[in-house]
Amino acid sequence: MKLILRQAVVTDLPAIYRGEQSYIRSWEPEHEASWNFQFEKHLTRWVENFDRLTIAVMGDQFAGYSLWTQEHNYAELCTINVDANCRRSGVGTALLAAYALDAKNQGFSQLRLSVRADNPARLMYERFGFVHTGTGAHGYLTYERCV
Repeated sequence: MKLILRQAVVTDLPAIYRGEQSYIRSWEPEHEASWNFQFEKHLTRWVENFDRLTIAVMGDQFAGYSLWTQEHNYAELCTINVDANCRRSGVGTALLAAYALDAKNQGFSQLRLSVRADNPARLMYERFGFVHTGTGAHGYLTYERCV
C-alpha cells in the first residue's frame, strides 16, 4: 500500500485523541487520570501547532501522526504514533523524516525528543541518527540530532 503524508485537518483530531489515549493506557496507565484531567491542555497544544501536525495514511487507513513544537532554539518532537496495524512498515521513519525536513525548512538546525527507555521506538530514533544525550523528567531518555 502507498504511504501518503499530509497536513492534519480538523477531522483528524478524534483519531489523534484515540492514539494518544491508547499510548497512555498501554505504556503509562498510572498517568491516565492526570492525562485526562489535562486533556484541554493537550488539545490546545495540538491546535496551536496544527501546522506542525503531520498525518500518515496508507490506502484509506489512518496510519499515524507526529507533532513537533518550537522550544527555545530547537524543534521538539512532542508525539509520534503509528497505528498498531501499520507498525514496521516505514510509517514511523517517514513521519520522522517529515519532522526533520519541516523543522529544517522553518530554520531549525537542532531536533530533540524524549522517549521511555523501554519503548521500542527508541531503536527507530537511533537508526534515524538521534543520539542519546541524557535522562530527563520521569526517567525519559533525551535524544538530539542535527538536521
